[in-house]
Amino acid sequence: MLEIVRQQMICIVAPGWPGGGGLPQSLQDALDSLLRDVAVVHFASIGLLPAVADAAEQRPSLMLELAVEEGLRPYDLLYRLIHHPGGAMWSLFGAMVAPGVAVPTAQHEQQLLDKLMQWHSIADGAFVGARDRSVRQIKMEQDLLERTRAEARTLKSKYGNDRTAFALALARWAYADPRFEWAATPAPRSYWRGKGAGIGAKLAYPVAAIVLWFVALWLISALPRAYNWFFGEPGPIVQAVEDAVSKTSKCLLAISGHGLLAFAVIAFLVWLFLVPLPAQFVSWRRWLNSVQQELDRPTDTFSSLSTYVGGWVIGVPLLLAIAACAIAYTLAPLAYALAPDYMARIVEPKIPKLTGLEIIGIAVVVIAVVLCIGALFYWLNRRFTKLSEQFFHPLEDDVPRAQQIHPSVERCEAELVRKTQHMFSLTDVRRPNGWSAWCIRTALRIVTFAGRVFFTQGWLGNAPGIHFGHWHIIDNGRRFLFCSNYDGNFGGYLDDFINGASTGTTLAWRWTELSPRAPAVDGQPGIAAPRSFPPTRFVIFRGVKCELKFKSYARDSMLPHIYHFDACNRTIEQINLATGLRDALFGERNEKNDDLIMRAIET
Repeated sequence: MLEIVRQQMICIVAPGWPGGGGLPQSLQDALDSLLRDVAVVHFASIGLLPAVADAAEQRPSLMLELAVEEGLRPYDLLYRLIHHPGGAMWSLFGAMVAPGVAVPTAQHEQQLLDKLMQWHSIADGAFVGARDRSVRQIKMEQDLLERTRAEARTLKSKYGNDRTAFALALARWAYADPRFEWAATPAPRSYWRGKGAGIGAKLAYPVAAIVLWFVALWLISALPRAYNWFFGEPGPIVQAVEDAVSKTSKCLLAISGHGLLAFAVIAFLVWLFLVPLPAQFVSWRRWLNSVQQELDRPTDTFSSLSTYVGGWVIGVPLLLAIAACAIAYTLAPLAYALAPDYMARIVEPKIPKLTGLEIIGIAVVVIAVVLCIGALFYWLNRRFTKLSEQFFHPLEDDVPRAQQIHPSVERCEAELVRKTQHMFSLTDVRRPNGWSAWCIRTALRIVTFAGRVFFTQGWLGNAPGIHFGHWHIIDNGRRFLFCSNYDGNFGGYLDDFINGASTGTTLAWRWTELSPRAPAVDGQPGIAAPRSFPPTRFVIFRGVKCELKFKSYARDSMLPHIYHFDACNRTIEQINLATGLRDALFGERNEKNDDLIMRAIET
């Protein structure tokens, strides 16, 4: 499932670029023609990546970014691009594969295809905003939207403010127009945006997997009995195999049951502490909000430091203790199976025997104590106002002045004013590279899964307007490349992540740094002094909340593009509006669809 998303975003990093800092206009026109003819590429951009500082080859790498339709394998896509009669891909990469060959043969084209497959990288993590839309579909739906608006202007005087009759007349007009026969079929939707969009459908997969696992274990444990029923009493060897299978399956079944119960208890406790208690007790809700605020606080205060220290002194040991208890309870059947005498004689006498009523009583006392402590701190905060102000007063914090935008990056952003914006970001993976790269990939898989299953309406968390965002770990795990096509401007784009999807952004970037590097070519940005990603707390807190540091870090990591292609030049909102109009015009007549039609033509 995740690979389908990751294959939609490809980066080809070709080392040893022999050209300069730009592409001839004739080549750019040829690339435009190629991508329009192939008609499966939403966005394409080309940039130059500076060479790794200690690399033998100090020429920059040519990087081609492609954001394509769902379901295309990289080989099939590159085959289409390379064998296009215009030969634009050979003009771009040919000198790096077979220098001096102006007109490639079939053998040269195959050689180029093999090289690009060697250089290509599908995204390690990715998010698609306007999902389930092909390039052709977006263009056709946009044409439908524009023609419907034009027709609405002619009908306005006839129907006035009668919204229902107005929408019905537009629907009849659309049905009667043969140019829109394709729109009678509902717009395609993937499972997670369609039938799987509900919470019940999302829960069905893990529940089904758990049930199938238990059924499989039960069937395996029943195999010896079935064998004996068919063939009679077994011999010594078969009996030994049956005993091993039976014991193993029963042990796994018991471990799975214990693990499921432990997970259910922990999930219940998390739900209890985060949902019912904050809803019932104002002081509890304020305490939770205060903890998150202090952990995310971009400047150090006495309160944030005390929260951080308290997290290490109380929170981390408590979580480790809960995890240890859950693991011990889960693996208890295995311990009894491997060493039953030791467990009976040594371990069991040391385990306190508590009834269920006693356990519930202890839990109630603990919750009451925590609530009393929270109420005490709340009273102290209200009673000693001056002391509270001193406690929350920010300390001196080193926030360097935000860097100026490099002229080459500023020119790229100016070229895309009132269009879909684009950015390249190149950072270094923090040492040790192997460990940091593994952590980044794990975080990116989580972000990709969340974007695929939960954030299905074009928003990543609370961040809107992202068409395609993708991350790549390149150069043998040493560098981290981020590419994004988004609506609006760069400042607002970062603000959406700071105020919305801060956890995922911190997870993705916290293991990176900026090391000194020379510009890829003259006129492009380099890095003179090393920089670190803003400090984080407990992996997911703070980080991007250090707004000035994060924006400065992101700006310093940016590289300009030397070519950009946008197949549709529409915002996420416009794309969703056109798709919604299609479904409303050709769907059943009801108030919801009538309102959507009116909103589409009036926007």
